[in-house]
Amino acid sequence: MFERVVRQGRGYANRCCALYVLRRGDGGPARVGFAAGRRLGSAVRRNRARRRLREAVRRLRGELPGGVDTVWIGRVAAVEAPWAEVEAAVRQLLAEAFGDRG
Repeated sequence: MFERVVRQGRGYANRCCALYVLRRGDGGPARVGFAAGRRLGSAVRRNRARRRLREAVRRLRGELPGGVDTVWIGRVAAVEAPWAEVEAAVRQLLAEAFGDRG
């Protein structure tokens, strides 16, 4: 799923993360994936970036429409930034990708 979404989907990015969206069009539930590259550093830092993004997206899950695949890619700021900034970054990308729903 990850490769297909990143290659064929539409991308959005900010300081904390990148979001790739591919519309499936089947009306099923939204599918969400998380990744963090080695550029972030050790496995501990990569896992922390993924955990923080996962929690921010979980809190805003209701804003994801059905029938889409999304891949969230953590950046260095996702590890180092305050929690409020990470959550605001996720909210911003959701608004860019799916319209201002919240």
